[in-house]
Amino acid sequence: MVRKGILGIILILVFITLSANIASAGANTSKKIGVLPLKNDSPYNQFGVMAAEMITADLVNLKSCTVVERTELSRVFAEQKRSAQGFIDEATATELGGILGLDYLLLGSANSNITKEPGHYYYNKKHQRNEWIEGTTTCNVTLTLKLVNVKNGQIAWSDQTAITNYNEDINTALSEAAYDSVRKIYKFIPLQGYVIKVEGGQYIIDLGTNDNVSTGDVLEVNGASNAIRHPVTGELMVMKRNIGELEVIEVLDTMCVTRLKTKDDGKEVRSSIQSGDAVIKKLRKKPRGFLGLGWSGKHVF
Repeated sequence: MVRKGILGIILILVFITLSANIASAGANTSKKIGVLPLKNDSPYNQFGVMAAEMITADLVNLKSCTVVERTELSRVFAEQKRSAQGFIDEATATELGGILGLDYLLLGSANSNITKEPGHYYYNKKHQRNEWIEGTTTCNVTLTLKLVNVKNGQIAWSDQTAITNYNEDINTALSEAAYDSVRKIYKFIPLQGYVIKVEGGQYIIDLGTNDNVSTGDVLEVNGASNAIRHPVTGELMVMKRNIGELEVIEVLDTMCVTRLKTKDDGKEVRSSIQSGDAVIKKLRKKPRGFLGLGWSGKHVF
């Protein structure tokens, strides 16, 4: 009880001292993304708009980037007399994204279909009789997405996600496709923080509940190993190395307390982690459904 009280006091003191710096650092590192309605290649009305809304909701929950509101996007597109659709070209994305101060625009297309195979009889030669085969229903959803860097108009990331379910629930299939797509985007734009204090085998990180960090989450620590000056461009290139993994044991709004994930990590690993080292939150596992089958429907990151 006394130990917990001391830890709480330490956290409060650290919070008061560092909260302003944390807010400033977070504002500078978060990427700003605008999500356009996807081009609808499906037979269903507003399917591309629905897909974009689901992706936007998941990106907001992800907390690794700042998402511009759809109304703000629509306003700027209207002022520039453009159509806010997912099939605009990269040059237009650069022009309009720059007006909003975006880093990336998410473009793409959404396709879907439901296929029904009717039940039928077939003749079983072995048993010399007709047997009934039940009909099947297949629901397919495919999202093809790309992130365009608005600073140069180049495609920074692209991927395709396909979901197949054996029912007619196309909304659930679309929701899962959007969820899986956002998990892929996270690998390109992960939630990053920093070690801000090392004390007594514990490490305080500038990520908290405001960043969707919870007790039990795992953070990967990366440090700089070598810096090489490019002989032609003169650019300083820093080589990063993975130091180890930290487990979150206590969380506040803007910071968390962590410890080494495994007890096997020795003094070498503990001494390697220093204030200023970058950390990346590892995604939680995709939640499975009943008996471990399919997806549970929970949007966990």
